Order: sequence, then C-alpha cells, then structure tokens
Amino acid sequence: MTGRRVAVLLALALVSPGMAALATAPGPHAAAAQGTTTESAGQTAAQPDVQFRLVSTASNVPVDGSGNLSLTFVNAGDAVTDASVFVASPNDSVRFGPARNATRLVGPWGSGERRTVKFRLVAEEFAETRSYPFRAVVAYTAANGSRVRTRPFTFGVRPSERILLDRFEVTAISSTVQAGETGTISVTVENTGADVDDAVVTLQSRSSSIRFGRRRNATRFVGEWPSNEDVTFEFEATASNDTVVASYPFNIDVSYSEDGTRNRTRLETFGVIPDPEQSFALGNVTSTLRVDDEGRVTGTVFNAGPGPAREAVLVLRARTASVRPEETRYPLGTIPAGERRSFRFDADVSNATSAGPREFAFRVVYRDEEGRRTASDPLLATVRVGGEREPFVVEPVASSFTVDESGTLRVEITNDAGRRLSNVTARLQVAEPLTSDDPSAYVGALSPGESRGVAFELTVEEEAIPGRQPATVVLTYETPDGERRVAGPYQVAVRVKREQGPGFPVVATVAVVAALFAGAGWWWWRGR
Repeated sequence: MTGRRVAVLLALALVSPGMAALATAPGPHAAAAQGTTTESAGQTAAQPDVQFRLVSTASNVPVDGSGNLSLTFVNAGDAVTDASVFVASPNDSVRFGPARNATRLVGPWGSGERRTVKFRLVAEEFAETRSYPFRAVVAYTAANGSRVRTRPFTFGVRPSERILLDRFEVTAISSTVQAGETGTISVTVENTGADVDDAVVTLQSRSSSIRFGRRRNATRFVGEWPSNEDVTFEFEATASNDTVVASYPFNIDVSYSEDGTRNRTRLETFGVIPDPEQSFALGNVTSTLRVDDEGRVTGTVFNAGPGPAREAVLVLRARTASVRPEETRYPLGTIPAGERRSFRFDADVSNATSAGPREFAFRVVYRDEEGRRTASDPLLATVRVGGEREPFVVEPVASSFTVDESGTLRVEITNDAGRRLSNVTARLQVAEPLTSDDPSAYVGALSPGESRGVAFELTVEEEAIPGRQPATVVLTYETPDGERRVAGPYQVAVRVKREQGPGFPVVATVAVVAALFAGAGWWWWRGR
C-alpha cells in the first residue's frame, strides 16, 4: 500500500469514526449506497434496506480557486426527521474552506423526496486535475426514534484546469440562482499582468436554462484595473423552472486598453452550479379539532434552504368547507436556513361533518435574498378531526332522597373540552314527582380537566314511588373566543327511598304503657 493511500485512509478514519477503509476511487460521478447502520447503546447494526441513494454530483472548482460541490440524494425509504449530510475530503488539496469536512442540516425528509445539498470547495494551487475520492454520510432519526447513519457513499471530485484568460485568471465562482427564480452569479477575476484601462468583462451563457433576463450575454465595466488586483463581478440571472442542479457552461472574456491599443482575451469556459430550489418542510403537525367544536392545528415549519426566508408568513388552506380557520395567515418572521419556527391555527369544525382525516395545504410566502416576494410549493399535511365529544362530564355526588323529603342534590362538573371554558352555568331540569325551587347554579370558569361541585334544592313529593327518578343538567358556557354555547342535557339519576316509620310499633308501645299502669295500680291497691 502506497504512502498516499495510507494517508487517505488515516484522514477518513480521523474525520468520521466508523467509516470503513477507503475503497478504490470511482469515476467523477460514480456513487454507491451500501445500506445503513443504526446506532444503539454504542453498537452499530446493519439495516436490511437502503434508505437513501446518491443520484447525482456536480462540482466546478478550478485549481488555485474556489467553487461549489452539489450532491443530490433521494430518500428511497420511509420519512425521517433531523436529517443531515456529512462530507469528507481525503486530503488538503481539495477541501471545504479551512476544513476537510463539512455538514449540512436537511431536517425532515419525506419518502421519495429528492434533496440537494451544496458545499463551498477550495482547490489549492498544488491540486491535480484528477478525481479525488470523497465520501458522504446521511444521518437521520428514524420513525422509531433511533438515530441512524448510512454507510459511506463514495464519489469523485475533479478540479478543473486553472481558468486563464491570457493575462487574467478566474479565481472564484459562486451562484445564488435557484430553479425558477432570479439570483446572482459571482465571478472573481485577477489581473495577473500589467495595469490596463477601460476593461470590460463579458459573460455568456451557453445554455438556455440560465439567462440574463431575456439575453444570454451580460457585461460589466471595470475601467482601470491594476496589476494583481482581484475584482468580483456580479451578474443577475434567472433559471428556468426545469433547471436541475448541475454544472452549466458559461464563457468569459475580458476586453481592455493597454498603451492605446484595444485588446481582447480569448474565450474560456467554466461551470456555474445553481442552488437547489428553496424548500420547506412541515414537522410535528398535530390537531385538537373535533366535530362541532373548536380546536387548533399546530406544528413547525423547517427551512431546508439553501437561503434564508425573510418576513415569512405561513398561509393555510383547508381543503374542506367543514373546517373554518379563524385566521389563514400566521407570521413566522425570518427563518435562517436550517432553522424551524412553530405555528398555530385555531379553527372551528362544523357539526355537519364526520370524524376522519382532512388534507390541509400550506404555503410559505417570504422574501428571498434579493428581496423579492415569493411563495413555496404547497406543503401538504393530513390532519385528523376527532369525533364529537361533550365538553363536560357531570356525575352525582349526593343524590339519595326519601319520599316526601326536601334536601340538596349535589353533582360534580368536570371540564372535558381540552380548553378553558368560562361563565359556566348549570340548570337542573326535573319533572313530577321531583320539584326544585332553585334549579340554577353558577359554576364560573373551568380549566381543562378541572372539576367543581354544585348544589340544587330538590323536593320529592309524597306520592313519589321509590326507585330511580330522572333528572337532567343543562350547561351554558363561553368558549375562549367569546361564543356562548349550550351543552347537555346530562342525565343524573335521583334515588328515591321508601319513607321510614317509627322505630318501635305504636300498638306495642301502648300495650307496654297500659301494662305498666295496671301493675302500678295493683301495687297501690295491695299497699292499702
């Protein structure tokens, strides 16, 4: 094994523990997915299915310059959360700025969804124009909560020759252009010769996918250009909707004046890699919606990048008339790439519908890096509407009476609505042989799950038949938005018992008293 191969193995081992030894480097655009591993209790176990595939790579870094690396993966398995992509370079010749590894957070990743991650690359002046074997690993949280990482994907990065324009050199290439949007192509050029005047840089797109407005050419005037000075040129460009993440060819040349003579460099070609389309993902979408009740839909919006979303607003569209949101716009503020924001929509569900899943569509409306107002593709979420549920539970506490008795009926009222209810009032409804002179009771406000006892005066008439007599309680209350509602009636069984007589029989009592008087009389008569 050569010294260079040993160095490569050692570098990869230090960058990512658990990576296998570096295999023979593939071609520039080759990629291999070799299954996944799960981390549990410090051990690694192979997964039976391949969760992700690396479907394309693109790079445009020149020797002694900087450029970009884009990797496109597809999730071939189930939806996952907290996904991130880790990449590692074999040596210092081609690296990610000052480091030989880099990480990009992806966040939620749906089943079948493609995601592109873009990295900034630097190639040193001693880099060779050959394929350098890079590696990438995708880490994510599976549905069962376990943290999983794929086995390494291998692919090649080949720096291009130095882009020399006779006496000028392109040293940096970058782009913020996204599919279907307008962005900026930045090119840094160094004057490697003598001072020049009246310099003009011309950039020409060789593809119809990326244009400068309606044209393929754009120019920038420099004027005086001293020797060894770097100048960065920015060109506003637009990518068509069908633009994919790849390296698109552009021609560049410089015209200038030197000693009164007008000169022009020969055309040189370099690649521009557009950014992936700005994307967002929903997470932790939950619902407390119920038929004939109010509830809320909550969740998070994750900005998967590549850029920040400024002044973002989440717009909701419920795809059913039975669900009526109180508001359809929720302000999110600025969401940097890789961060998430929480949202909440309150909604009312009609009683003319049934329980079951409903599809909601969300869009993120935001300002991009160029300040333009734009909207994301629809973000779909399935929200469940629960069955109709009574907002209270009413249970008897003291409900036993005897025939021809007046007393207090006590019941306990519990808030089972899952939200705070206020101005709760209870009214007792009875029929003969039960009557009530004071059938109303004020309960007040009840927090979710809170219980409170109330009392009603109740009379059982003398002609009542012992047994269970029906009574009902009707409750009126206010929802958090001030709507007055009625709940019930709730059944409360009143137990009527037979009227109890004296504790000792009257006839027996009279007989005993008579016997005592008789005995006393006989004793008095004998005493005489």
